[in-house]
Amino acid sequence: MSDTTRSTEYHKLKNRLFFIGLVLDCLLLLVFFFSGLSALLKSFSFSFSDYKLIAYAIYTVIFCVGFYLIHFPLHMYSGFIWEHKFSLSNQSFGAWFKDDLKGALLSLFLALILVEVIYMFLGRFPQTWWVAAGIFWLFFSFILAKVTPDVIVPLFYKYEDIDNSSLKERIFKLFKQCKVSLKNIYAIDLSTKTKKANAFMCGLGKNRRVVLSDTLLKDFSEEEVEVVVAHELAHYKHKDIIKLLMANGVVIFIGFFLIHLYFRYAVDAYQLSGLDDIAFLPMVLLVFSLFGLVTTPILNSYSRAIER
Repeated sequence: MSDTTRSTEYHKLKNRLFFIGLVLDCLLLLVFFFSGLSALLKSFSFSFSDYKLIAYAIYTVIFCVGFYLIHFPLHMYSGFIWEHKFSLSNQSFGAWFKDDLKGALLSLFLALILVEVIYMFLGRFPQTWWVAAGIFWLFFSFILAKVTPDVIVPLFYKYEDIDNSSLKERIFKLFKQCKVSLKNIYAIDLSTKTKKANAFMCGLGKNRRVVLSDTLLKDFSEEEVEVVVAHELAHYKHKDIIKLLMANGVVIFIGFFLIHLYFRYAVDAYQLSGLDDIAFLPMVLLVFSLFGLVTTPILNSYSRAIER
């Protein structure tokens, strides 16, 4: 089997699993809400505390853990079994599961922040909550980008110094020519997890750094690595990150506004206690999922155009 054929087969299954997961999500969200399970989980959460923020946190944790467990077989097949079938993963099941669990806990932590803040806006600003939520989402994304190099990346990879002084000189010279500040150049031990190669820029301003995978350093020449870094640097020089952030911001605001319109109908139709009724969270997520199904191809097309 040729590399092209193998690549096509690999991505075809990945795409198929994505849509299977999406359909599964939609069905689970519908069943969870209309069966009354969401209302029961809400009552259970408030049995521990009448304070909304605590009850919402309990609801969110149980809800997210439940979905993680239901999705786990599909996720394991896509992220572990399929990667090993194509000889792309270097991880044992134990190492993969440890990383997956860390990722799930990180996602849970971020979900708790988003749910608590957005539902606070729903309770305090019933008419304009979607504006406040959109602004917070953009701010949250900015903060996440800021802390990623120092907080999130080290959770999964170990930073290492690059011994190749010639390559470092090439990259620093490239940034200097483009008048872009660069804190340092690091390698990460990607080979402990996969055979894939990667490189990226992360951080903002003086905290900006270039991160190269050890697989890239091992299997590519200095000239090839420089071209890969130049590609990432060009995104910054062309302000592509800002363009994509603005495009995503527009989509997020539209998504929140559509949910706001849906809320105006849903409060009476489903006899909700108010806009900030946590039992309605599954339907909010369902609207976002369906909205994302429409907008993701548009955003991906824009991203591809930028890449070209």
